[in-house]
Amino acid sequence: MSNEEINREGDGILLTVGEAAEKLHVSPRTVWRMIADGQLTACRFRRCTRLWLAQVLSYMKGNGRIDV
Repeated sequence: MSNEEINREGDGILLTVGEAAEKLHVSPRTVWRMIADGQLTACRFRRCTRLWLAQVLSYMKGNGRIDV
């Protein structure tokens, strides 16, 4: 999967921490740790935290850290 395919597939789609955890096959707590470590970038909307699907897919592809 190329970066262009990832961007087209996940462009503009936001996931909850729980949804991202399901996609990554980890616990929500692990996703929170990944956000704290800078491995994933989260967006805050009031009291809600969301992650971009394209970034989660990029991480799954094996790019490791995500540069924003």
